[in-house]
Amino acid sequence: QTDLSINLVASQSNLNEVVVVGYGTQRKRDLTGAVATVTSKDFVKGAIQTPEQLIAGKVAGVQITPNSGAPGSGSTIRIRGGASLNASNSPLIIIDGVPVDGGVAGSSNPLNLVNPNDIENFSILKDPSAAAIYGSRASNGVIIITTKKGRKGKMTFNFGAQTFVSQAAKQIDVLSAQEVSEIVRAEGSLTSKLTNANTDWQDQVFRTSWSQDINFSATGAIAKGKLPLRLSAGYLNQDGILLRSNFQRL
Repeated sequence: QTDLSINLVASQSNLNEVVVVGYGTQRKRDLTGAVATVTSKDFVKGAIQTPEQLIAGKVAGVQITPNSGAPGSGSTIRIRGGASLNASNSPLIIIDGVPVDGGVAGSSNPLNLVNPNDIENFSILKDPSAAAIYGSRASNGVIIITTKKGRKGKMTFNFGAQTFVSQAAKQIDVLSAQEVSEIVRAEGSLTSKLTNANTDWQDQVFRTSWSQDINFSATGAIAKGKLPLRLSAGYLNQDGILLRSNFQRL
C-alpha cells in the first residue's frame, strides 16, 4: 500500500459577472434570458424630469415615448412591443423590491415617487422567464430600479441645480386676420360678423415655461464608520407649456 497525500493550494480568481434569477445564480454570458443593466455612468445626461428618461434609447427593445408636456406626466414604456389589445402593455416596475405596477393614488405616474438623482441602476428583464420571479404581472417585462445607498467612508456632500426652458416645438400654420376677412368678404353672407379683432389664439394658449431642479445629498457613514448613511432632498418646479386656465378665461 502506498500513502497518497493531497495538498490543496489556495488560488484567488475574479468572479465573473453574475445575474440572480428566480431559480438560482448564473453567469451573465451564460444566461439565456434577456437581461439588460444600465448603471448611473451610462444614464442620459441633461434636464431629466422623470426616472424613465435616464434610460431612453439606452436599451435595445425598450421604447420610451413621452405622453405629453404636462408637468408630472409619465411616459409610455414598451418592452419588445405590445402583447394585448385590451389589457395593459406596461411593464412591472419594482423599486427597491417594492412593486408599483398598480400605480399610486393621487399620482399620474408611479415613477414620480423616485428622484432620478437617487437611482443607482436599472435592471430590465425582457423575456417571459421573468415570470419565474414575479408571476403573470411580469408578462410585459420588468424594470427593476435600485436606489443609491450609504457607504463606508468619509461623509461627502453633493449639490446640483438646473434651470431649463420648455417651448412648443411647432405651431399650426393658420390664416391671418386679413386673410380670414378676405375670404368672408368674398362669400358676402357673413360680412356682418367681421370684427376688428386680430388675436393669435396659439400665442394666448402656449407659453415659454421655466423650470428648476435642485438636489442635495449626503453620503457616508456615522458611528465611527460602522453605520452607512445617505440623506437626500430634491425640489422640482416644472411649469406647463399650455395655459389651460387662461384659455378658459379668454
